[in-house]
Amino acid sequence: MDETTFRILDTLSRALGKPLSINELNRKMQELHGTAYYANTYRKLQALTEQGSITLTKAGQSSLATLNFGNYPLIDMLAEMEIKRKQTFLEKQAELQMLFMEIETYCSQMSAMISVSATRPERNRKLNRAELLILLHPEGSQHHEQTLAIHNLMQIIQRMHTIRIDYLILSGSELSSLLASEEKNPVQEMLADEIAILNPQGLWYEIRNAHQHGLQIKTSEKETNPSKIPERNIIHNLARFGYKELGPALEKGEGICIEYIITAILMEKDARRIAAIPIILAKNRPNYNLLTFLSQKYGLSGRLLGLLKALDKIRHTKETEAAIKSLEAMNVKEIEADEENIMKKMRLYNA
Repeated sequence: MDETTFRILDTLSRALGKPLSINELNRKMQELHGTAYYANTYRKLQALTEQGSITLTKAGQSSLATLNFGNYPLIDMLAEMEIKRKQTFLEKQAELQMLFMEIETYCSQMSAMISVSATRPERNRKLNRAELLILLHPEGSQHHEQTLAIHNLMQIIQRMHTIRIDYLILSGSELSSLLASEEKNPVQEMLADEIAILNPQGLWYEIRNAHQHGLQIKTSEKETNPSKIPERNIIHNLARFGYKELGPALEKGEGICIEYIITAILMEKDARRIAAIPIILAKNRPNYNLLTFLSQKYGLSGRLLGLLKALDKIRHTKETEAAIKSLEAMNVKEIEADEENIMKKMRLYNA
């Protein structure tokens, strides 16, 4: 793969769901790679369009470029792009080669594995941490066993390399659903900056399948900081999830996933708001793997475990039980929640 093709695919793959004009594409290539020449970009785009891997659509005087997932060879081209990303990254971060190799070696032995990607690798390396997106095939009880095996494996690898690893485990269908969601969520942000460590074809097959099923996949370059979610957005989303607070006026806000809202509340350490968490968990269907990931990332796992144990005693579900087992497999120390107060609140809100 020549350098210009790599840079075009690299840039477009970070902006799924956002067609870029040739000028925008060239500018973003400059931001990502230091240099980009319009004439070279234009010529290569024309060639890739004739080949079928890129679609150029007229919009006024501009032409908008997108990846064409209907093109069969595109997945292999994106896999080659991912390999080049990994090689370039590891040339600068040679000390991570052993970490990546061990993750790839051990995870490849798991029958349910689809792919493993490192997200925001440059920034996280500076923080001596790694952030992984792990995709699994949903295979009933075996899926849960594989999830627990991954928790155990990551605990071992962290100790061996003295590096913090935060990881999100999803099925392919969960990935597609979150990428197509109208709510702001971490997965859309993670896919805007990732390197596939294991089986890049698997990652892109899942994204292509989502496209073929008519889902509007999108990514977001800006990462959400839960501690900085505006108050009006927290109030708005709590109401959406079935918890309307007394007092504050309800204003129109931005749709944000329940997992981010719960994380934001846990970071506030407001006991009144924290009591809302079991209520909205009981009234909705959160992604517990995503919630667990966020709680680990922001150091909130102990509080979450306490709330989940209290909720599970009041209203047991397989999902809360699995989340509790996952947190315990990650050696999380529980911070006990007030079960009696939670039960009163849940009755008050008919949860």
